[in-house]
Amino acid sequence: MKKKTLFLQLAITASLLFSTAANAAEITSTRDIPVGGSGQMEMVGTIEPTILSVTMPTFVPFNLSSSLSTQNKVISPRINVKNNSNIPVQVDVAYTKVDMSKMPNVEWSDDGSVKPNQIAIGLKQEEENGEMPTDLSHARWLKDNEAQDMNVMILDANQENAMYVVGTLGQDVSESATFNVTPTFVVSKTTTTP
Repeated sequence: MKKKTLFLQLAITASLLFSTAANAAEITSTRDIPVGGSGQMEMVGTIEPTILSVTMPTFVPFNLSSSLSTQNKVISPRINVKNNSNIPVQVDVAYTKVDMSKMPNVEWSDDGSVKPNQIAIGLKQEEENGEMPTDLSHARWLKDNEAQDMNVMILDANQENAMYVVGTLGQDVSESATFNVTPTFVVSKTTTTP
């Protein structure tokens, strides 16, 4: 008799657990269908996109010159960035590899302020259509060989926007050398809109 009572208690507990789990699906309304009758159930599905696609160039040459009269000392082409996805995305820089091995005695600045022997390079979203930035306000500065989580742009679904390479250099930096800056971009889904 005790075994039957224990079995019945376990069966009731299991059925309560199952009904609790079934209710977690948030059923909003129910109705009875009599034996031999029929009824319909509306089911709503959500499709989450799994492919995020952003088009941007893989190579951007730029020139850095102290002879420019503007605060921004970089001449950069317009970097077009297009979201090919049907949802908003954000474009972040996760890491920037900087190679200044051909520039002895030159250091990197990751905040936009430079000492006489330093260079600072960043990215700035386009403010006026087709015009290269002349100032450095709102520039996002790239860090030298260091992980960073820096947002550079938010794009709405199927939106296109642009950014430019910006930067400055100290007066002791030679203008006859080359260096490489290679940011790693990461695209992710966002709920924020531009």
